[in-house]
Amino acid sequence: MLSKIKVKNLKCFDESTIELRNFNLLAGMNSAGKSTFIQSILLSIQNISSEGKNPLNGNLISLGEFSEVRNFVKNAKNFSITLYSELNNSLELYFEEENDQLSLTIDNRSEELVEFFHQKNKRIRYLSSKRIGSQDLYSNNYDNFNEIGIFGEYAIDYYESNKTSPIEILLIKDKNIGSTLEHQLNYWLKYIMNSELSTEDIHGTDLVRAQFSYVNNRFVRPKNIGSGLSYIISILISGLASKVGDLNIIENPEIHLHPRAQSKLTEFLTFIADKGVKFIIETHSDHIFNGMRKAINKKVISTESLNTYFFAIDDKTLCSNPKLIKFDNNGNVENHEAGLFDQFDDDLDELLGL
Repeated sequence: MLSKIKVKNLKCFDESTIELRNFNLLAGMNSAGKSTFIQSILLSIQNISSEGKNPLNGNLISLGEFSEVRNFVKNAKNFSITLYSELNNSLELYFEEENDQLSLTIDNRSEELVEFFHQKNKRIRYLSSKRIGSQDLYSNNYDNFNEIGIFGEYAIDYYESNKTSPIEILLIKDKNIGSTLEHQLNYWLKYIMNSELSTEDIHGTDLVRAQFSYVNNRFVRPKNIGSGLSYIISILISGLASKVGDLNIIENPEIHLHPRAQSKLTEFLTFIADKGVKFIIETHSDHIFNGMRKAINKKVISTESLNTYFFAIDDKTLCSNPKLIKFDNNGNVENHEAGLFDQFDDDLDELLGL
């Protein structure tokens, strides 16, 4: 479906094209373009769904005014986002301001991309880094477009409504334990966090109650258990709710997770990605990065099914310069970039006086 995205003159970008595979990891320095790249996708979803009625501000993302999002280093008078399908058809969103009036032109050459990006079709899910934490009660979802919520606020309601439904057959890790969302969710939750989830709709209200337990122990309220459970649950539900070809965008999946849980979560993400669900993941975690490398080594996912980009600001152009990182079939990095999850080694060398 979606094969690449070209971003031109948006914030720190001059002109960059990011090739997309099933598992896409965005790494790199702060303020180097990772979030801006994700914003380009959200801006596309928003404008395709609303037919450009509010070019820069809406329910998914609000960027303010044109002067705030153009590339000021280049004194850009416009910016554009071009989406490409696997058949190389394209859809361009062109933003320009003249006489303090912002205009948006959508040059559509692919109905397939319009269908994919329109929120009504629920093919793309986005989980912000500002995901909600521990709550005892979660609201029912009356949003026609967003199943999980950008903060994961509707994940528990989605789970309660769909827990007895079978998930996509390719996404089932262990068929012996059952094919429903409940069976597979708790399989992964036990594996990653040694825990289980129980939910119930509270009759006569617009609320759902959630409880967690560590295996072989009693269920307790989310506020009385580690906060990492609340942050991981929306990621697991979003992945298991996907169909082949869907896209999940996740910011900082490592929030509040122990390094071992981060590594095991990456096993989940790469397993789902290898079955045909796309992920775009922004991370600052070397455990997520190394978990991906381990998945390559263990043949959970092939190098042909993933891309990793390292984002940094070019000293000469002062613009973002994303570089594709390559791996061999054992998960070894073939073209290391300074700053690519090497701080542990740098600190150790300093401690040892090397």
